[in-house]
Parts: sequence; structure tokens; C-alpha cells
Amino acid sequence: MRLVRLMAALTAFAVLAACATTDVDPLSADMRPSEETDEAGLWLRMDEAEDLLQQSAVVVRDPALNAYLDEVFCNVAGEAYCDDVRVYIVEQPYFNANMAPNGMMQVWTGLLLRAQNEAQLAFVLGHEFAHYRQRHSLEQWREINNVANASVLFSVGVAAAGVPNAAVLGNFTLAAQLYGYGRDKEREADAFGFDYFTGAGYDPDAAAGIWEYLIDETEASDSERKKRQIARASIFSTHPVTAERVETLRRFADDAETGRENEEAFAAAIAPFLNDWLADDLVLRDFGQHLYLIDHKIEAGENLGVLYFRRGEAYRLRREEGDFDRALDNYRKAVLFDDVPAQGWMALGDALQRRGENAEARAAYGKYLELMPDAPERAIIEAWLEEKE
Repeated sequence: MRLVRLMAALTAFAVLAACATTDVDPLSADMRPSEETDEAGLWLRMDEAEDLLQQSAVVVRDPALNAYLDEVFCNVAGEAYCDDVRVYIVEQPYFNANMAPNGMMQVWTGLLLRAQNEAQLAFVLGHEFAHYRQRHSLEQWREINNVANASVLFSVGVAAAGVPNAAVLGNFTLAAQLYGYGRDKEREADAFGFDYFTGAGYDPDAAAGIWEYLIDETEASDSERKKRQIARASIFSTHPVTAERVETLRRFADDAETGRENEEAFAAAIAPFLNDWLADDLVLRDFGQHLYLIDHKIEAGENLGVLYFRRGEAYRLRREEGDFDRALDNYRKAVLFDDVPAQGWMALGDALQRRGENAEARAAYGKYLELMPDAPERAIIEAWLEEKE
């Protein structure tokens, strides 16, 4: 529950950092607002939210992955702004990233799971950096003050981190609906973000490509509600995707020079986490969307041991007609690759045992125990192996 409340609080603060139209100058490097300004108050609240995030178990702290994202961000934002923004990788299975006015950026693991190369990641980071540099949060904050008491909205976020009651949650939901990103500011962030990431030498087609992929994946969803709300992970979706936005990004790309995708570097960076992130995504039980995601990654030809295993798990849990055979077929494929997780051998053994193919099951279980000498299932497996001798 504490995790849910923390994420709700951070989202509430992010809602307050959304976009609207006012006249402010872009943020200079190393700049902090004067203490007597309303912007300073907004930054103070975000600093408090960042303190909460830093202490949270949802933050992925792997040094190599964090260093990789920091490097990509610095490539996009430039050396002058490199130290002004702190990128936090947040373990959540949805496609999302957000930018707070004080320089706190969140990138969710569901986004890293769905990006296909470094260029697509770079565009998202550039888009979020544009929100920061153009001070969209300050614009929105001042508009909020025209229609509501800002302290009430802040109390919503604080309460969400504690023990909120039904009334608070109702106000929190209303705030999310009222203060999402405006399309004008999304267009502006797209334009600046496009310039930032292509200026760093990335492939211009990646900007539209990541949204086109996300739309296609969502259309494969089992949920009709998701299909009606393309690319919305929750009520707090702050990046509405429209055909107009995709078309505009395609038009930008037509006028830009070609660039690099860095697909291999990106694949190597996320490879150690792919199995766990796919397991998190499967918990959502949207088999159509999940299988589309895996199928698309299999086409790229990387991490096939993990991907075939995870596809087998999806079929095993879906349990539609023919899914058992599909699961077994994918487990068999998975163990042909060196990157298959140890659980792949266990899953193969279970499926073969169910089929009555005990000799092959013994071999699969044996490989699993070899890879996992301290496996919690060791006693059960060894008892079965002894029984079938």
C-alpha cells in the first residue's frame, strides 16, 4: 500500500507540473528560481517529492543501467544541462515518463521495455527535457491558481502518500482529469524534443516510430477500453497520442538528416532486466498486448531465450484452446539459446511431465537444478526424479 500511495503522490505532483499556455522564458542552465517567487514554492514541493522517490523501493538502482540513461540524456540535452536533471528509472510496467520542474525525471520500466532502440528513448528524453526547459510546469501552476487553491491540490498529493480517505481520492481523481497535458504544450515539447534528439545525431524516424508502435500494441489489447483510449495507461496519462501528432513528427523526419538508432547498445543495456520486466507486464493479464510486445521483439532477433520463455509463460497462463502446445513449443525453442532463464528449464520440465514425456522432463529438471542449486523446488523435483527412476 505504501508503494501505491507513494506513486499516487508523485503522480499528483507530476499532474501539477503539466502544460498550459503562459508567457515565461526558457529555463537557463544551473538556474533555480528566486525564493520569493511562486516558482520557488513549486520547486520546493517537487524537492520533497524527489526525497520520497529517492527512498522508494520502486527505483531501479542498477549502476550500469542508470549510467546508460544518464549518458543518453546528456547526449540529448547537452553538457550545460546535463547536471540539472536527475533521471530516475521507476519499476512500473506501463509506458510512461514525466518531468518535474525541479529537474526530477521519471522513466518507467514499461517504457524501456517498449522502446526499440536508443533513438526512440532519446526522443522521449528530449520531449521531457523540453517540458523542463520551457517551464511548462510554471505555466500550468499559474493557471491552476486561477481556478483552484493550490494548497488543496498539494494536500491531495501529500494525503496520497499517507492514508487518504475517499473524499481525498475523489479530489485526486478530479485533479488528474482537469490538469493533464494540453495538446499545445505537447506539440511544443514534440518540436523542441525533436530538435534536441536529432541535433544529437539520432534517427529522426524514431520520434513517430515509438508512438506508432505504441498505438499498434494498444490496438492488440484484450481490453476494448484501452483500444478506445489509445496509449493511456491510466487516468493519469499525460501524453495523449493523436494522428495529428504522429503525422507532424513524420513531417519533421522528412525534412531531417538521417541519424543513428543504436539498437544494439540499447538492447545490451536492457537485456539483464528483460525477463523481470516482461514478468511484471504479464501480471497485468492483457495477453493480446503482451504477446504483441513479445512477438515484435522476437522479430528483432535479440534475447530470444528470454523472449521464447516469456511467450511460453503467456500461453501457459492464458489457457485458450491450443495454448498448452504453444507454450511447450516456445519452451523448447527457449532452451536452445544461451540467454534462456533457469526458469525456462523448469517450465519445460513441468510441461513435459504433464505430457508424460518423463525422460525429457528428467533432463530438463536436471538442467534447472544444475543452474539453480539452491532452488526452492529442489526437494519436490528430486522426489519426483527418484519416483520415476
